Amino acid sequence: MTADHSVQTEKTPRSLLSGFALPFEALGVLRRERRLWPLALIPVLLSLTAFGVAIGLVAAYAGELYGWASGWLPQLAAERWYEWLWIGPARALLGALGALLFLVLAGVCVVAAYLVASVLAAPIHDALSARVEELQRGAVVEESGDGMRALLREGGRAMREELRRALFLLLLTLPLLLVGVVVPGAQLLTAPALLGITVFFLPLDYASYSLDRRRLSFADKRRWLLAHRPVMLGFGAAALLTLSVPGLNFLAMPVLVVAGTLLALRLELPAPAAHEPGRADPAAPSRDAPGGSSTSP
Repeated sequence: MTADHSVQTEKTPRSLLSGFALPFEALGVLRRERRLWPLALIPVLLSLTAFGVAIGLVAAYAGELYGWASGWLPQLAAERWYEWLWIGPARALLGALGALLFLVLAGVCVVAAYLVASVLAAPIHDALSARVEELQRGAVVEESGDGMRALLREGGRAMREELRRALFLLLLTLPLLLVGVVVPGAQLLTAPALLGITVFFLPLDYASYSLDRRRLSFADKRRWLLAHRPVMLGFGAAALLTLSVPGLNFLAMPVLVVAGTLLALRLELPAPAAHEPGRADPAAPSRDAPGGSSTSP
């Protein structure tokens, strides 16, 4: 199986739809390739745990969450019967707005729980991404060497990088959450901002396993993401949808790792900013690997 077609990167609806389709294509890859199932099982179990904890907390504190999301909305009352002609629709609209803000906040809580599970599953995700790259291109970037020590080193690197990405997301979202708590009505701005950050963070997170093997810096990855905004927006929207659909969300982590790997393989990657002396550029095409994959000497 080779990646002989590329994701479109022009600023067109086709680009967005191409990114949106990747998680669903990845689900098909997992269904076909039984060799990936053992590596996908552990993230699925962690997803089940994360989802159960997140839903349990949201249910336990649903009243508080809804009060925070909608407590700032005005309480309209009609003193005369004919005032219901405009008070009734206005109250329905405010109720729908409060429910929407609560759902957005609950969705952010679920994504946060998945981030914790992703950190724990990072070594498995890295191995799954490498296996997908090998299936797609016949070779995989590997610079860590062989043996248990190299395996542990790469697993530790994967967890460290995943934790960095989670902290980066926290640094972006925590100020918005604080503003939403302190400033009445700010939820109208902070909730969409949180949603937008999450949508763009998800492709960065799940493509990073392939990018980390190529030793790209975080700045390189951010530039790569911004250079392909339509595709990333489509991927992030589909990833958030995958995380939100009951039943499918249990499979979300391995599916999105596969999708992120496909995304990294099909889009042009930047060269790392710096290399160690004597080391070949891991992003450069290899003469031995089909599709332009690179291999270690």
